Amino acid sequence: MIHFLSILIAILYLGCAKLPNTQELTHKIPQNFINKEILINLSDTNINLTTSLAPKEQLNSLFLDESLEKLYEIALSSNTDLQIMQTRIQQARAQLKSAWGGLFPTLNGNLNTNDSHSKNNATHNSSQSTQIGATLSWEIDLFGRLNANKSAKESLYYQSLENLKNAEISLLAEVTSLYFTLRETALNILLTQQNITALTQALELTHLKVENGLLDSTELFNKQDSLNNEQNTLESLKMKLEENKNALLVLLDLNNLPFDIHDSFVFHNPQPFNPDTIPADVLLSRPDIQASIQSLYAQVYNKANAKASLFPTLSFNANINEILHSSAQNSGNIAWQLAASLTAPLLNRTQLTQNYLLQDALLKESYLTLQKNLNTALSEIENAIFNTQNTQLQLENNKHGLQNAKEYYNFSNNRRNMGLIDDLEHLNNTTFLNNSQKNLNTSTNAKLQALITLFKAFGGNLYLSKGIQ
Repeated sequence: MIHFLSILIAILYLGCAKLPNTQELTHKIPQNFINKEILINLSDTNINLTTSLAPKEQLNSLFLDESLEKLYEIALSSNTDLQIMQTRIQQARAQLKSAWGGLFPTLNGNLNTNDSHSKNNATHNSSQSTQIGATLSWEIDLFGRLNANKSAKESLYYQSLENLKNAEISLLAEVTSLYFTLRETALNILLTQQNITALTQALELTHLKVENGLLDSTELFNKQDSLNNEQNTLESLKMKLEENKNALLVLLDLNNLPFDIHDSFVFHNPQPFNPDTIPADVLLSRPDIQASIQSLYAQVYNKANAKASLFPTLSFNANINEILHSSAQNSGNIAWQLAASLTAPLLNRTQLTQNYLLQDALLKESYLTLQKNLNTALSEIENAIFNTQNTQLQLENNKHGLQNAKEYYNFSNNRRNMGLIDDLEHLNNTTFLNNSQKNLNTSTNAKLQALITLFKAFGGNLYLSKGIQ
């Protein structure tokens, strides 16, 4: 019994591989964002934080769009990529359970029957026997090989969970991006069609003025070019609408969108948010980074497994048999056997050594891959923060531009009513106003796209919480 306990203690200590801690993983990460002040200026710091929200609820809270909320529900339940990730979780769970089973003894039962006959000229001999038995085999994990294999499978299982979270965040971000792009495109198609109508009328008026010698024929060519360009713009927008619609249908696994693209829609300002500014915490909370860390952990255990394979293997074997029936009247006889074996690799030691060196090289690659992913994540956050401010400035400029266009349109419309300008100039002002509205639609969508990118860069967490402003 004392020897058995000693073996178990050896298993516990020798089977443990040293995992890197958080400080070792993040020692190269800067402690502050370069664009930290930009993000703070864009945020409303008067939000009373209480309970943190899940990624889907954060987007719902950010955009407050019922149609978009329905798309999230459909996407999370029907998207094929998520279903593939869920099957990979099942695979990883099965592999983990299989590795767990390798730590315990294997027990096999058997039932043997024998019926033999022999005959010569004088006699006829026959014998029958039936016996039941069981064999027990157990490899003692003396140097932690089996435990390392189990731990590696466990890390890969946790990695599959993080991969699912990352896929969900990417899916939510892509659905949101396509939704707002569809809305912007549909609005701009309507404005472009209005422009085409106005330019067609302007072309007809210009043609009459040229015929009457009131305008140079150059104006006629310019109007025709403007009309052609706007018609080409319309076709480009239609193509963009079709492509984004089909892309969204693929994500939703549907044949038709559950909302009318061409219904009335108004862009609303997103709700304010209060993001954290500690980069190490933000980076490590990203599911893709967590997946990389779990992959690193798995490789640490794979290396420990390869190292343990270089050492001897201790196994116990036992079998027991009982004769249930025998023509020789041996029924009830029981036989058993216990054996222990210690095996060590000899001829294949070079192969095992090279496998250990391979796993060591793969571990170094895992460290470098994690560092690359951390650097990439930090870069994505910095770019997203800067892009958020950049698109905000463009949005403000286009708001001013649209306001000026409206004021000038109203001014020119009054002059037209007083007979100070003709219909041709009024039509030109109409297209100018529509183009200003299209620019605002595009810049509004760009601002929303920047927030979506920021949401994804922060790993689906803009630190939106339930609270009272």
